[in-house]
Amino acid sequence: ALLASAADRAAPCFDGTPAALLALRTGSHGGLEALLQAGLDPAARLHPSGLASRSLLHLAAAAADATSLQLLLAHGAQPNGLDESGRPPLSLLPAGAEGGEGVCAAAEVLASHGARPELLRGWEGSQGELVRRAAQSGVAAHRARREVPALPAASAHPLALRAAAAAWCPDDSSATCMCCGTPFAQLSGLFDSGKHHCRLLGLLVCSDCSAHRAVLKAGEAPARVCDAAHSMLRTLE
Repeated sequence: ALLASAADRAAPCFDGTPAALLALRTGSHGGLEALLQAGLDPAARLHPSGLASRSLLHLAAAAADATSLQLLLAHGAQPNGLDESGRPPLSLLPAGAEGGEGVCAAAEVLASHGARPELLRGWEGSQGELVRRAAQSGVAAHRARREVPALPAASAHPLALRAAAAAWCPDDSSATCMCCGTPFAQLSGLFDSGKHHCRLLGLLVCSDCSAHRAVLKAGEAPARVCDAAHSMLRTLE
């Protein structure tokens, strides 16, 4: 019960710091995984002192914590989601003297789950080239991943319950992709409006954020799912 309470993003722990934020700050990967398994929403937004509202994924990216990134992405965090300042996780990777091998690993993890290297800004010189190569390696892994996961028919896993409770967003509820923030008006063409639904989470998404397919009901053809949903389903298998 205590763990389930701590999975609430607002639940304080010890000095009033939310348990999820404390796990990130202390590098407690086991603690973070336990919170996620207890139902912590990986999209939960926190307000660290002096910073804009950021998701757990943004905070993990800012710390170049590849293991926490992997855990959050596996539980359905959006790889290209924007913080209040309009920045995706990749753009928050620490540059300059703060960078290093950990940043390359973090860039590869993010890109392997669908983050886009073109959103990586502020990296120059040889170190920037290493990070970009790492991100491109992740992109290659993402594109080569051809699994078509299936939603279990009955499961009490928090990810399955989250998917079952997802609401279908009306077509006119957002003018931008709910995964990456790209305006649909920039994407529409003669035969494609640029707007799709993730068939699992009900989000309005662009083509780039929903290139994967998954079997959501036995006997039916694979359906379009967003990057986060695809990562969630792979975790359930």
